[in-house]
Amino acid sequence: MSLDILIATHCMGRRTGSEVHARDLALGLLRRGHRCAIFATRLREDVDVRSLRQAGVTVIDRLAELPWTPDVIHGHHRFETLIACSRFTRTPALQVCHDATQAADRAAPSAVVQLRCAVDTFCRERIARESGEPEHAIRLLPNAVDLDVHREKDPPAATPPRRALFFHSSPPEELAILPRLTEACRDLGIELTRAGPADDRFEASPATILAQADLVFGKARCALEAMATGCHVILVAHQGLGPEVTPENLRELRRRNLGRSLLTEPVTPEAIRSRIRRLDSRKTVELTRLVRAECGIDRLAEQAEQMHLELTGTPVPAAHRH
Repeated sequence: MSLDILIATHCMGRRTGSEVHARDLALGLLRRGHRCAIFATRLREDVDVRSLRQAGVTVIDRLAELPWTPDVIHGHHRFETLIACSRFTRTPALQVCHDATQAADRAAPSAVVQLRCAVDTFCRERIARESGEPEHAIRLLPNAVDLDVHREKDPPAATPPRRALFFHSSPPEELAILPRLTEACRDLGIELTRAGPADDRFEASPATILAQADLVFGKARCALEAMATGCHVILVAHQGLGPEVTPENLRELRRRNLGRSLLTEPVTPEAIRSRIRRLDSRKTVELTRLVRAECGIDRLAEQAEQMHLELTGTPVPAAHRH
C-alpha cells in the first residue's frame, strides 16, 4: 500500500540531527514506494535539500505549496506538527521527539497526535512525563545511516591511529573540550582536525571527511556514521566522556542514541589517552559490520512504514484539531 507522507520538522539546511533524520526517512520511504514531502518552517537551500528534490521529495516551507493531502503526518517538533495537523484535520499524525531538553521538542497534545515516538530512551522519558503516556506505549525510532553515502573503508591498522577527527554537530560550547582532545592526541603523535556546522566541508561532504579519519571523537549520529564508515570511535562531547562502545553493548547504547545521557565521565587528557591506547581494530571491524547490518535507513523506513500503516486506520475527529 503506497502512502502520501508529510514529514513536519523545524528546519532544513543546517544538517542538525533531526534534519538528517528527516532526510534519511524521506529517502528510505521513497525507496519503499511512498510519496513524501518535508515541511520545515526554517528552510535554507543546501546540498541535502537539493538532493532531496532531485530524488523526488517535495521540500517546502509553506503548506499551501503541497499539491496533495497526506495520508499520514510524521511530525518532529511540536510547532510544525501542530501547524500540519491544523491544516490537514482529518489526517492521523505521530510525533517523534529528537531532544530531551529543547523546548521545540515538547510533546504535542494528545488530542492532536495519535502515536508518540522517540529517538532514544532519554527522549522517551521526557515524552512520558509531558504527555502522561506510559513509557511502553512510546515507540523507539532510532537514528540511522545512509549506507550509500557513508561507504565502508579499510579499517585503521595503525596503533595508535595516525589521524583523528573531532566530529561534532552541536552549538559552539562543544568546542570547549577541543584543547583537551588536542593535548591527548599531541602526546600520542596523532594529528587532530575538527569538522562541524560552521565548517563548509561538514556541510558539503561529511562522508568524505570521515573516510580520511582513523579515529573519531563524537556522539549520537556523528558516532554512528563514523562506525558505519569503519573508524574507531570514542564517545565524547562537552557534556562528558561516554562508555567504550563494543559489539556487545552497541544495541543498548543505541537505545540511548549514543548520546549525551551516556556522557557521564570527566573529559581529561589522561582519560582520552587511556581510551586511545585501548582501541582494538578487531572490535572496530565488528562494530562496523553490526552498524551496517542493523542501522541503515532502509531499516528506519521499514519501522516508520509499519507505524504509518497502523495509523491509516485511525479516525481523527476534525473538532480535535481546531
